[in-house]
Amino acid sequence: MIRTLSLALGFCLMGSAMQAQSGIRLTLEEAQAVAAERAYAVRYAGFDKEAAASTTRETIASGFPQIGGSVEYNRYIDIPTQVSSGDMFGFPDYLTTFLGDVAQTTGVPLDAPPTDPNAIQEFQFGAEQTVTAGITATQLVFSPSYFVGIQAAKAYASAMEAAESSSIADARRAAGEAYAAALAADQNVAILREAESLATDAFEQTRALVDAGLAEATDADQLALAVSDVAQQRATAKSMAQVALDALKFTIGMPVETTVILADSFETLENGFDGASVLGTPFDPVHLPEIQTQARNLELSELGIRNEKAAGLPSIGAFYTNQRNAQRDAFNFLDEGSWYPIQLVGVQMTIPIWSSFAGKERVLQAELTRDRAATALDQLTQAAQLEYRAALSEYTSALEQREQAQRGLDLASRILDRTRTKFTEGLASSFDLTQAQNQRVNAQGSLTQATLRWLNAHLRLQRSLNA
Repeated sequence: MIRTLSLALGFCLMGSAMQAQSGIRLTLEEAQAVAAERAYAVRYAGFDKEAAASTTRETIASGFPQIGGSVEYNRYIDIPTQVSSGDMFGFPDYLTTFLGDVAQTTGVPLDAPPTDPNAIQEFQFGAEQTVTAGITATQLVFSPSYFVGIQAAKAYASAMEAAESSSIADARRAAGEAYAAALAADQNVAILREAESLATDAFEQTRALVDAGLAEATDADQLALAVSDVAQQRATAKSMAQVALDALKFTIGMPVETTVILADSFETLENGFDGASVLGTPFDPVHLPEIQTQARNLELSELGIRNEKAAGLPSIGAFYTNQRNAQRDAFNFLDEGSWYPIQLVGVQMTIPIWSSFAGKERVLQAELTRDRAATALDQLTQAAQLEYRAALSEYTSALEQREQAQRGLDLASRILDRTRTKFTEGLASSFDLTQAQNQRVNAQGSLTQATLRWLNAHLRLQRSLNA
């Protein structure tokens, strides 16, 4: 089985011409295994799971030191100008008083210009070109939201894992139903092929009797018409069988141009499906992947409440900055010249004080989300219970219908055998023979449909139990 499955997966990935010519034989179990790996829904769920795991790692990494570098170059087309009052940089009061006293004592007046209270002075500071390069390191010291975020990321990753398990279970059931449908289509072709063979044999016998003068030509014509009708039905059924086989390949994620041969038959599936084992499995919704996914969603909503409450607590972060600054009148920063250091370290605490009741409303919204998730979990649990009961009822009904269809086929086969004997002895008409053959074909078709329904019911019951 492992070797066959490896070939199937290898063909899906490479599509070699040799495998296309010989074909790949797949049992139901192998088709389900391929679907668990290659079905589109499973692949999408795998992407979501990997993305959730990456989000968890990203959230954890945000609490470790963060280091960044920067280089900034500025060229002033116009150096910024600063202005001040005219006496901004005049003598201090004590010096003015001293000089006034000296002038008064010596009798030499100060030759000072008259003051203008409206005068201003203009200054330009800095060089025409500057470069600043440095690194900054930050470290989260304390943040309640960070710790809650880690727990939420892990819960989300767990929910995505459960969702992937649910996708795999659904893919296996869909693969089983598609495989059974393809088998039923092949079985229908075989039934019509057998019916065509029987009708042809009856036509040949009747034509011989007509040639011998022991039967009417109308009987031969009626049988010839029956042969033509069955042949047309067989051709249609063959086309539908190919469509069913392509649907199976699409369902399990294989290219539709792949040549696939169904290795199982209805008989092998009937022997492989252990109804007693499934019926003896107790129902426990906790083991269902969709219930586990919703339980993780409820956990996430609980963490959402904690996160909103944590938003009102202080957070502390530390930082360190080391920069070098160069100022030049020309672009010669690679030459010798002064680079002025800027270095600082600090701690920052953010303390929410008043949010005008917005934080309280966010907590209320998170609680409503939690209540909604709890209600959804209860709904899913009740729905799972209902699905199990419906699947169990359908399985029991399908099993009874299959047994009735088998009895109907046995009865139709006996009627056909007796009618064929009477027809050979001239005690039954061609119409009677055609009718008996049609009854047997219909009985075979009913048994095929009943078996298909039973297999699907078995798969549904397995899915409802996650067995």
